[in-house]
Amino acid sequence: MARRTSRRSQPSGKPAWVWFVLGIFVGGFGVFVFLLNDIKTGQMQVAKRTEKPVADKPAPGGSKPRFDFYKLLEENEVKVPEPKNPQVRVREGDKSAEDSPVRTEPKSDLVYILQAASFRDKAEAERLRAQLMLANLDVKVESATDNRGTWHRVLVGPYTNRSKVAKARSVLAEHRLMPLVLKRPAQG
Repeated sequence: MARRTSRRSQPSGKPAWVWFVLGIFVGGFGVFVFLLNDIKTGQMQVAKRTEKPVADKPAPGGSKPRFDFYKLLEENEVKVPEPKNPQVRVREGDKSAEDSPVRTEPKSDLVYILQAASFRDKAEAERLRAQLMLANLDVKVESATDNRGTWHRVLVGPYTNRSKVAKARSVLAEHRLMPLVLKRPAQG
């Protein structure tokens, strides 16, 4: 039997890692030349600056620096007029908190109520009401009938100012609810 010898075909060329290392060296040399050129131009600019005559510079210790911004600030001072709205509280350093007027909300004939959800099934409405009561909200279920049937609405409130409405909306958002804001006339 004749013995066959298989020759592996050897790739012609260099391996990839050689080209990679060669590229790194060439790139590094290019950056080095660029930075070396930049340093030389920077030194030339500094040398040109120092060649200026020394007589133009003021004598050290001969004069103090001047700060004009104190005068400019006094000239540009703006006088603020007194507020026209008496409910706005002006903060002054010499007045104490007891002397200043207390800010009150304007009286409104409307209250805000948030409708958290509405259900056809009363048991689902009561379940949501219980969850929201555990979140420390004032909740009630109101039933309404229309041409489509009876709906049980879960209502949160009433609130007299918008900041309390915003707090309640954030609590409802934590429960993944997007409430409707309803305005109703105040009772009593």
